[in-house]
Amino acid sequence: MDAKTNRLQETNAPLDAYFFLAKAYMVNNYLDKGLATLQRFNELSRSKEAKGSMESLDFINQQIQACNTAIELTNNPIDFSKQMLGASFTEGAINENPAISYDGNSIAYTEKRGMINVIMYSRKKRGVWQYPIDITKMIDAGDDCTTCALNADGTELYLYKNDNFDGNIYVSTLENDAWTPIRKLNTNINTKYYESHASISPDGKKLYFTSNREGGLGGLDIYVSELDASGDWGPAVNMGNPINTPYNEDTPFISANDSIFFFSSEGHVSMGGYDIFKSYKKGSGWSTPENIGYPINSTDDDTFFQPFNNDKNGYYSMTTDYKEKDIFYITFNATEEEQLFGITGYFSLSDTIIPFVEKNYAINLIDQVSGDTVDVGYPNKISGRYSFMVSSGSYRVNFTGYGYLPYTVDTTIYNDHPSNVVSINATLERDTSVALFAEPEVEPLIELPVQLLDLSNIPTVETIDSSILIRDVLVRDINDLSVEGEDVLYYTVQVMALYNPVDISYFKYITDLKVLYNEEDRFYRYTTGIFNTKEEAEEWRNELFKLGYPQEIFIKKVSK
Repeated sequence: MDAKTNRLQETNAPLDAYFFLAKAYMVNNYLDKGLATLQRFNELSRSKEAKGSMESLDFINQQIQACNTAIELTNNPIDFSKQMLGASFTEGAINENPAISYDGNSIAYTEKRGMINVIMYSRKKRGVWQYPIDITKMIDAGDDCTTCALNADGTELYLYKNDNFDGNIYVSTLENDAWTPIRKLNTNINTKYYESHASISPDGKKLYFTSNREGGLGGLDIYVSELDASGDWGPAVNMGNPINTPYNEDTPFISANDSIFFFSSEGHVSMGGYDIFKSYKKGSGWSTPENIGYPINSTDDDTFFQPFNNDKNGYYSMTTDYKEKDIFYITFNATEEEQLFGITGYFSLSDTIIPFVEKNYAINLIDQVSGDTVDVGYPNKISGRYSFMVSSGSYRVNFTGYGYLPYTVDTTIYNDHPSNVVSINATLERDTSVALFAEPEVEPLIELPVQLLDLSNIPTVETIDSSILIRDVLVRDINDLSVEGEDVLYYTVQVMALYNPVDISYFKYITDLKVLYNEEDRFYRYTTGIFNTKEEAEEWRNELFKLGYPQEIFIKKVSK
């Protein structure tokens, strides 16, 4: 830059700079600027072509078309509603690739923990999703698998495995309530080329998958294979036009009625990057794919839309915050009467933080107009989180627990409610008329397999939420005799102590996290629980071990 004139002296920027600038404008929704930059790029590129040094001008035209499509679709957004699955599906920062069985009773998804992929699984019980469990070790998936699809009854799980950038499709089956180690599909599916996704038809006889093998229309194409007489997958057939294009296609799914095909493509009438399309069965072929619209699609990459109820609903992972994605249940063409809302919150007990036992604690959702109980929920056994999906109306939320006084909250949700989530927290007080020893026997909690949490690479952050920060208290080791008796404010469990603040979303299963800081040692101490005795703190520490926390967590006493 010339300091005197404040003008750039460079007048011959590389042509690629125009393209990447245009893409940056598009991803950030500066569409008019993106279009103008692409058009300028096109003019300069054709000038270079005349001199024999420019290729792929068709791709430039495709990007200009994508920008025009983005302008049109963003000006005409589709009508849809979305509902988050529930608090237990949001404990990881990035939750994606939701695979749903055709019967709607099973879900598997991928939780990303840094560079590691964790395979999570849940089933519905009495119409309510149960707490997801980590099945990564059970299926011997390693850390490079992602979920692809479930079959009709949720007993076959298809997965993609990176395999050192080779890309292959595997399957695991549910046998006697346990998932088997993953098995690589045969060479009709997996080749020396790259296979990235597979899903199975509702009758279990066809496998739709993607591959960049030779003989395709260009890049990743979608193929279909049918079961042969031996029960294995037969030769793959390219789906051809109008599904595949010279660009990449990925994440295909077929609807439950076997007549609507969903997939992602960088071609067709895209807004830029991958968009999600649907095509209808037409005789022995398929109709021209339709862009499902904005804002499901965007100018960035949009993939892995799992259809449900044919084309009426779907499961889709959407960005909720910086580096955070959660799974939503999508309803298309939602009228006001069909708009869904969430009632969610935390259920706690005033005198204990021991894990909940489902049999003894419940939340009843009652329609105040009819008086009917429309749903019954149960708190997450560790965090106490619960959630309901409801339409607009007047509801009574009744919290009950053995040995505790019931607690009731009334709420009315209107069609134009300012938020699609209503938060209601409840803390039950002990009913002193009920003797503790009279509490009925309950079935022992089933210990689910857990993966040891890795707290060694938690990213740092610039600031700490002031609502969880406590200053000017002293934190002492449990064996430090300089603070005893009434000088001890309370006991707590310290899960980490660092000189820099870190991202608290990595502390899974902890809902009462407090950060203790003082100028004496300048440590940020991440703690959970407030206990009157060290024995109570020890009990909570042992529960954290069961949840996968490392042995390097300590009981501390807090004083002024």
